[in-house]
Amino acid sequence: MKDKFIKKLKRSWLAIWIAFVAAALSTIGVLAAYTSVSSVKRVVSTQKGAGMLFSSNYLTTDENDLPRTITFSSMENSPCVTVNVCNYPQTLIKHNDKDITYTLTVELVDSNGNVVTGEETAKYSVEYNGEKKTFGSNSKIEFSLLKLMADDFNKHEFVLTFDKSQLTKSDIYMRVTATPTNQAELKPLSAKLGVIYINNNTSATWTGTFIDNATSTKDLDGFNYRLSGSGEGTVTLTWNTNYVDISPWFKNTYDLTISKDSSGIATATLKVNSAEKNQYDIQFYRTNGINSAEQWSDGNHTDITVTGTGFVSMSFTQSTATEN
Repeated sequence: MKDKFIKKLKRSWLAIWIAFVAAALSTIGVLAAYTSVSSVKRVVSTQKGAGMLFSSNYLTTDENDLPRTITFSSMENSPCVTVNVCNYPQTLIKHNDKDITYTLTVELVDSNGNVVTGEETAKYSVEYNGEKKTFGSNSKIEFSLLKLMADDFNKHEFVLTFDKSQLTKSDIYMRVTATPTNQAELKPLSAKLGVIYINNNTSATWTGTFIDNATSTKDLDGFNYRLSGSGEGTVTLTWNTNYVDISPWFKNTYDLTISKDSSGIATATLKVNSAEKNQYDIQFYRTNGINSAEQWSDGNHTDITVTGTGFVSMSFTQSTATEN
């Protein structure tokens, strides 16, 4: 009787163990499927891996030092560009679980990266946390021992002020670099930023361009697209969903109504007014992985094409005097 009981008990434990293993394998299968879908749909700023947890609205990890210009109305008394440095991706997925210490340096350079010197440098400044610094004889400003705390989504903002009198003729940019000092896996962020203004007597103008500037589009898991301009009107944004789709966050934030035709071309319109906002940064997700034929459309990286078909494009219609 005792032996029969032990055999029965062993069979019961064996059944329980088999059921447990089956449940575990099922969970792994579901997890693998979820991970696979997530990796295809994720949006990465220009940083990868841990670098995503150190990002900026203007600065990127790309080594391509192409100059970038921000458009202002001529009514601006002091054209300023606010650069943020964050302990999270620009898509706000999660924040870094470690404190980030870094140094931010700003240099006055021309479009080729050569240092600019002279009396005019004193007309340019950078402000952080109430401290304003102007450029001296070495045309360089530094903020050191900066720390992004790991307790929450945190960012630092740096206000770059340019000389308005130089906006139409000068070749002066601020090369901004944020260099981490305590996490080796984080890459430095940098960009060469300049400003131009559009005279109020000219027609309103809005443009759209990718801002990632990676040497190859195949290095990017997702894309950042910037609309910027002056004046009031309507931007029509078009993208090819066979390659990319727009960030749901942007769609919901600006209440976009999106239509899509049978070939996969999606279209949405956005009312713009530079008196209220002169720049929109939009993230696009890959939908079908990397296409072997994709490439930048030109040297300025304004679009990405696959055998002549673009990923994203835009057009602008200026408001008329009678339009509400």
